[in-house]
Amino acid sequence: MSALTARRIIEEGFSKGDVDVLDEVMTPDFVNHNAPPGMDTGIDGVKQVIRVERTGFPDLNVEIIRDFEVDGFVIQQVRLTGTHKGPVFGVPATGRTVVWNEIHIARIRDGRVAEHWACNDLHSLLMQIGKIDPPDTSAFALTPAEQG
Repeated sequence: MSALTARRIIEEGFSKGDVDVLDEVMTPDFVNHNAPPGMDTGIDGVKQVIRVERTGFPDLNVEIIRDFEVDGFVIQQVRLTGTHKGPVFGVPATGRTVVWNEIHIARIRDGRVAEHWACNDLHSLLMQIGKIDPPDTSAFALTPAEQG
């Protein structure tokens, strides 16, 4: 049951843009421990994240690769895809299709999400929309001797 509650945030909130679902599935004192700097850490902050992401990527789709429940927590691995059709992170629309990954951990209390932690591949997203350059990976190149 808890995984179904957390899935609604992904499927209805992020993929469909229905921010009102958050009021149903999150506790009134919900805390997002990974809120962007300066953003509200409660439900309103998550609604703002959804609006920002869907402005930049109006066709945003979030695919749940896997999720599971353990000891009052739901863990989700998700893949996000969308077309960069609007401004996001200070970058005007590029028309590029982007893909990035995230891991979410939600603490469930009384059948609702009370807390959230995440790890995301934001670096990859920012490279795909041209906000930042790819890192120099030359240090990882094998020397001719190592190539054997």
